[in-house]
Amino acid sequence: MIYNMTNGPSTLYSNLLRRNTNAELQNRLAQAEQELATGVQSDIYASLGASASEALALNAALDRDAAQVTANTLLGGRFDSMSRALGTIRESVQPAFDLAVANSTVGGSTGSGLQLQARVALDALIGQANATHAGLALFSGSASDTRSLTPWDQTSTSSGETPGAAIGALLAQGMGTGVEVTARIAEMDALFDNADGSFDALFDTGGGSAVTVNIGDGETLRLDVQANDPAFRDVLQGLAMLAATDAQEISDPSAYADWVGAATARLASGMEGLLDSQVRLDAGSARIDAANTRMQDRALVYSTRVSDLIGVDSYQAATEITALETQLQASYAVTARLSQLSFLNYMG
Repeated sequence: MIYNMTNGPSTLYSNLLRRNTNAELQNRLAQAEQELATGVQSDIYASLGASASEALALNAALDRDAAQVTANTLLGGRFDSMSRALGTIRESVQPAFDLAVANSTVGGSTGSGLQLQARVALDALIGQANATHAGLALFSGSASDTRSLTPWDQTSTSSGETPGAAIGALLAQGMGTGVEVTARIAEMDALFDNADGSFDALFDTGGGSAVTVNIGDGETLRLDVQANDPAFRDVLQGLAMLAATDAQEISDPSAYADWVGAATARLASGMEGLLDSQVRLDAGSARIDAANTRMQDRALVYSTRVSDLIGVDSYQAATEITALETQLQASYAVTARLSQLSFLNYMG
């Protein structure tokens, strides 16, 4: 008898076919296990097709908003630090202001402490004005890498002299009469008016300008509270007038009242201006918080949509894994049985 040896595939081909089938099943099983572990489709673009562009756009928007929220958080921290610093300045200046008001005329019972109290407040103001947040000077505007104000007894790099020495020399021209006091007040006004940049030079403010920042969705915010603002200059002038000289040494009662009265008026104006600046900073901080809340809410919506697009149903993935494992085990079992077959088993 002659057997037909050409019916069906060869043993070698059958082995290769089963091997390829097993390899494909193993790959599909690995992908299914990955999808179950990550909750994301293993081949997003193949799965989504035309919808892949939507997923890309949403992910780009999520990344952009996340970066903006991070930047806003840093900016909001700076606004809050500036507001707290202004509050501390006002609290530090208030005792000197109260003392000046109480000693507006010669012979006040607490007049002897006025110069010392003004100096304490002056040092506190300059210290707070030179505070930093995340390495950036709070009140230097765009020149955030420079100190906002030169301390009273330190040399200004711009003017080459200390603020205390410069103002002391100005007052040394005479404070004994009403005419002299009026002249000194005018000179102090001219210095602190900063029309010619003399204040910036004396206190070495760095000359920074206001900064406009984007807080998301095209909304902008101005960071424009600086140490050379009129409010700062008014408070500094009032304190400098009281700290640079002992007002009790002005023998003319009218001249004394003019000097202390002018200093008190500058303090009152400056304190009001600092309060306005603090209110603006708090309002800016609230706008930053609102912008972050808006973007975080939007991120939740976008993330949900992205999850709907690229996510994998865990139950479906687990079911597919079970089916693939069963299929692979069956294939292995068939392969093992076939490998045990021998032509000799049928002879006999």
